[in-house]
Amino acid sequence: YGSSGINAEYGMEKFYSALVPDQEVTNPTNDIEDLSMRVHRRESKVRMTASINFVVNPELTIGVNCCNLFGESAAKHVNLCSKTNEPVITVSSVVRETDRSVLLPHEVHRSCKLGNETVIFSQDEVDQMKVHSDKGIYLLGFRPAGDIKFHHVAGKSTFVRPCETVFNGSTDFFVALLQRLQAREMVGLVHCVAREGTAGYIGALLPQLEERDEDNEQVRPTGFHLIHLPFADDIRKLNYEPSVDPSVAQVDAAKSLILKLRAKQFNSNLVENPQVLQFNKTLEAIALEKDRIEETEDSTKPDVGSMNKRAGKEMSQFNNVAFPAGYNIPEECKKPDYKRVITLVQNRQREGTLSKVNVADLKLYCKGVRLKVPANAKKAELVEAVKKFLG
Repeated sequence: YGSSGINAEYGMEKFYSALVPDQEVTNPTNDIEDLSMRVHRRESKVRMTASINFVVNPELTIGVNCCNLFGESAAKHVNLCSKTNEPVITVSSVVRETDRSVLLPHEVHRSCKLGNETVIFSQDEVDQMKVHSDKGIYLLGFRPAGDIKFHHVAGKSTFVRPCETVFNGSTDFFVALLQRLQAREMVGLVHCVAREGTAGYIGALLPQLEERDEDNEQVRPTGFHLIHLPFADDIRKLNYEPSVDPSVAQVDAAKSLILKLRAKQFNSNLVENPQVLQFNKTLEAIALEKDRIEETEDSTKPDVGSMNKRAGKEMSQFNNVAFPAGYNIPEECKKPDYKRVITLVQNRQREGTLSKVNVADLKLYCKGVRLKVPANAKKAELVEAVKKFLG
């Protein structure tokens, strides 16, 4: 209504001036795609997961909302009956071993063996062991933001915003705390218990100020990112073997190879899922009663011919520099020789001396022919499984 053409200016007086009188419209648009994007941004809702108290000290408590900025919750898995295709409700019961009678919840107990004695706990006692404090976020102190490393993130973060419905003035204190932490490049350390009856965790409050784009649309909201930090026993100390630094010639050969194989125009939306395509072809063959299933082209596999045509010289040069003549490949890097093991096992089976094959070759044979055996299977069990497999 307000536009007279593609390049014409937006005219409020034609229609919308009667709806919004004396209202100045900033940054109007005539592009339908731009308008749809703006509407989509305003429609995206933040999904709230919890509303809890933020205890700053024993005398100061404010209300906050914990939100999820990454979209809607995943759909729940529904079990269907194979005959009627109707949802199936699963009901679990605990029965007594002697007379198979159903036990009530208060009759079920848990036990733990300590030394030579068995300690019995009721379900209420087990629930009380998991609770260390009431539901809420408890401020412990502050640390420089640089102390929080990438490997300290132990889980998905939660976005925290103020809530005025419980305590008046929560927004004022929340914004003041956020601005001071942002100005000083600090983070807040907290103990968070998101729900009743759950174990809490240590977290870091990373401040984030509001950010808008050139169209005055909000790109980032104001609030704290509550980062889940690990405990001391969650961080492992890995022992790395000393590695040899690559030479200048190896680095230059790798750079040349990467530049030759760089995809200038790549769009992941154009690559179709081969499993979905094969499923659709199979479904089509069953529905139309076809004699065979059409093969689908897997576009995720590398185009070896095109790669050799574009960077065959660079690949040969990198191979010669990185793996010169006389280079010994470590045993753990060598590919398993399935062909040798399969031939060995088949010959031993015909000769009746299968028991003379060692355990390593038996396990490798089972892996090569995709024969499922327990990981800790003994030699007698492996021999019996292979005999049954070979008939």
